[in-house]
Amino acid sequence: MPKVCLISHSYPRFPGDYRSNFIESLAEAYARNGAQVTVFTPYTPLWNRPFTSAGGVRIVTFKYAPFKSWHTIGYGHSMVGDLDIQPADLLLMPFMLGVGAIRLAILARQEKFDLLHAHWAVPNALIAMAGRLLARSKARVFTSFPGSDVAAIRRLGWFGRLLLKIIARSDYLSCDGPDLGEDLAEAGLDPKRIDYVIYGVNEQQIHFSAHERTSLRLTLGIADDEIVLLMIGRFVAKKGFSTGFHALRAIVAAMPMIRMVVVGEGPLQKEYSAILEKDGTGSHVDFVGTIPTHDLYKYYSACDIFLMPSRRLPSHGLNVVVPEAMACGRAIVAANVGGNTLVIFPGINGYLHPEDDPRALADYVLKLAVDPSLRETMGRESLRLVRERFNWDAIAQHYLARFRDLGQPAGSPDGLAGPTHGIGDRHAAG
Repeated sequence: MPKVCLISHSYPRFPGDYRSNFIESLAEAYARNGAQVTVFTPYTPLWNRPFTSAGGVRIVTFKYAPFKSWHTIGYGHSMVGDLDIQPADLLLMPFMLGVGAIRLAILARQEKFDLLHAHWAVPNALIAMAGRLLARSKARVFTSFPGSDVAAIRRLGWFGRLLLKIIARSDYLSCDGPDLGEDLAEAGLDPKRIDYVIYGVNEQQIHFSAHERTSLRLTLGIADDEIVLLMIGRFVAKKGFSTGFHALRAIVAAMPMIRMVVVGEGPLQKEYSAILEKDGTGSHVDFVGTIPTHDLYKYYSACDIFLMPSRRLPSHGLNVVVPEAMACGRAIVAANVGGNTLVIFPGINGYLHPEDDPRALADYVLKLAVDPSLRETMGRESLRLVRERFNWDAIAQHYLARFRDLGQPAGSPDGLAGPTHGIGDRHAAG
């Protein structure tokens, strides 16, 4: 039973918290597949959950500042729109790095971890590398780049490239999208060392429900013959929701029985409302706010087509809502950026449209909207792909297999050079 420590500066603070819930899902998948799992994460004043999860995962928090209110790094607050780092957090970052490394070293000596898996290379891979050194541990360091850390590295210029040289000493490196891989290669990381591994879905928690489909559509006042489009995510530029709203005018003009349901909140709410007001499509859109993660399956079930019109602003990986919609048997229409290209196979389980192209998005939506059998066929393929490849157990097994395959000494620059296409192999759709 390998002893795994997941290091993250963000972790769900309460049951149903959507912030970094994918880290919790991976932790519990590791545990289901035979690992003994500890999560190491900074303290937050908003913490409101036990320190042992229902999945058997132990959670350890650490304080890095003298006052409770100063614990602001992570939990979606450190980046402004996922583009710029908050100035106050830049000042606090050295304290988080230093205290985090010392606390991790103490914990690593006590627990004798075999694997330190850092999510968000900045700051967590740095904490993992320093903690391993201080503890004189032989644990392997795995580093995963979800996206905002890559943006931070690029924003920091020469200093970011210096940090990346340290992070490159990890035994294994992964990211969840080709765009991120390209940015990392531009910053100096050997592309041959980058393994593409998505963040997946828990089929036991996210699944289609005919009952919830009927119930939610009734609650929202959606008629049986209306086609429902769904978008879920924070209202920030990289989600590309503005493209979806711009496309709605052409969609409604061709097919009036369309409703769009939008789950989320964020700084671009006024921009979205202005688009809808200008186009006269606001009556077709329902903003429902933030929904607890354990209730999202109701919205996936209620929709007919799931949209993810991502933008490369900045580069990012796969949004977990995409495989979750797939687990509910939905056809997907998404932009051909980020991790979307790893899980959406055009003509099989959905369509990929060019970035920032409302017309192409509208054309694909209409193609699906007028053909129920096509939606059903693509939905079945989405579900098959999740069951075979894009679930959390398969992803945890992939990481554990890579851990077992390691042959170089810990910290070697010639460590594991993983396959450039891991969980997201574009040639394995059929």
